[in-house]
Order: sequence, then C-alpha cells, then structure tokens
Amino acid sequence: MIRLMYLRGYSKDQVLTLFRVIDWLLHTPPELEPVFQQTLSTTIEDKKMAYITGIERLGLERGMQQGMQQGEVAVLHRLLQTKFGEKFTDAYRQRIDKADIDTLLDWSEQVLSARSIDEIFH
Repeated sequence: MIRLMYLRGYSKDQVLTLFRVIDWLLHTPPELEPVFQQTLSTTIEDKKMAYITGIERLGLERGMQQGMQQGEVAVLHRLLQTKFGEKFTDAYRQRIDKADIDTLLDWSEQVLSARSIDEIFH
C-alpha cells in the first residue's frame, strides 16, 4: 500500500498521515511493528533515490572523479615540492595539471623510489 501511494504521487506527509489514522484505528501486534517500520523506511529511501535521474547520477560521478583528481594533483604537487624543492618547476606542474587520474597515481607511486624528478616523468 505504501509503494502504491508513492507511485500515485502522494507525499511523504500524506502517507504518514494515513498510517497514523490506520494505527489509531487498528491495533498493530507488537511483533509486526518492527516489520512495518522497516518496510516504511525502505520505501521512503527508495522514493528518495528515485528522484536522482541518470543525468544527475552522471553529474555526481563526474564531480566525484574531478574531486579525486584535484586531490591527487594537490598531493603530488606537495610530494614533489617536498622531495625535490626547486627542481620541481612550473613545467612539471603543468604536466601534472593536465594528466589523467591513472597517470597521477602512477607518478605518485614513483615519487617513493625516484632519485631524481626526471625518473618520474621520463
């Protein structure tokens, strides 16, 4: 019944109001109360997720990837600046800023064992 009400466009408040009336009219056995509450919670969560369209989901994924990439760029800049100081030039910074996430991760791993900055960017 809950799902049907949501499918027909009833709001969360309308659904809850109806169930308050039903709860007032009928006595729900205590052992069924947790089942009812779980079903209601699951249905409400499903409804929330339904509002995210494919385009919105794609936007969220791209935003997360972009955030991860920006974080990796910042970490790599800091690692290279700390390890190589003045040898970490603007040319290297620009390469890092233009690199994809897999390349950034590869370079970050190489920082650990590299003896020179050129070993990383060869």
